[in-house]
Amino acid sequence: MRSAVATAALRGPGLALAISMAACTGLIDGPAEPVAAPVRTSDASVPDAAVPAPPPVGRLDREAARARFVTTTDLMRYVIAPGCAAERNECHNSEDFPDLSTEGNLWNLVGLACNQGLGERTEVEGLCEARGDELRIEDGPNAGFTAVVGAIITMTDADGDFDHYEIYLDRPVPAGQSDGDFVFLRDGAPIAGLGGGRSLEADAAAPRVRITDPDDVPDPGAVHQGDENLDGVFGEGDGALVTPGAARDSYLVRRFLGHGTDRVRMPLGTSADNPTETNPPLTREESWVLMSWINCMQPGDGPYDEIRYDCPENADNEGQW
Repeated sequence: MRSAVATAALRGPGLALAISMAACTGLIDGPAEPVAAPVRTSDASVPDAAVPAPPPVGRLDREAARARFVTTTDLMRYVIAPGCAAERNECHNSEDFPDLSTEGNLWNLVGLACNQGLGERTEVEGLCEARGDELRIEDGPNAGFTAVVGAIITMTDADGDFDHYEIYLDRPVPAGQSDGDFVFLRDGAPIAGLGGGRSLEADAAAPRVRITDPDDVPDPGAVHQGDENLDGVFGEGDGALVTPGAARDSYLVRRFLGHGTDRVRMPLGTSADNPTETNPPLTREESWVLMSWINCMQPGDGPYDEIRYDCPENADNEGQW
């Protein structure tokens, strides 16, 4: 689990009475129009002879959705491929991660860490932050002090040359110190390859230390940093694009529904940056299927398995955030 701030806003208020009543019938916003069963093929890139038109946004017909989306081949063909596999910059704003061009790639998102390939640490979202390594001070007034590494920032002088590393921690250092000996820990064990030395400086009650010798941290990127965006929320390393049994904790769902993320909603619609894109957001039916697939996923599932809809984890799924 992440820190308390990370998941406090995932669940909204209780559903309105009208939706609760509608859930008993499987219908919202009136009776459903008949939906013909699609003619399925084994290749998601090949259009079907008769693809049923999706219902309008705002309407949810569970029975029609079950008939229309039997496997992830259907989910890929009718929902993801049209907006995310046709051409570059159509799905997530020129980013090439995650690759949603094939059904196999969709399944590869299960358990895959999110926000990979971002150039700026400030763009990493809280859900996607790693479990940070630890820094332990070995001598002096803070001997034995251990804290989780949040971020390592390279500080330069007026000429742009290295001055020191600023290492942000999850709690303040008790006392001031200079020329301190330190090591990095991962899973409680010292890892010499990450660095260590005697150039640590600290100010009393400050949640950070300074490392003045660049050789003491040979590769800052190799150190797992738990709060790269410096928002005060430290990651637990469990953020993934698809987390089985937890659709709302899956970054892919957040990006498709446009909630729980500051990044652009997928697939891209018309905007100043993308004036020619006309991809509509997912309908409630499509969102319900995507979330059902994730909520009810079982170990060993794959492209040939039918999407499960009936599981306890899917009880509060209404096809919306």
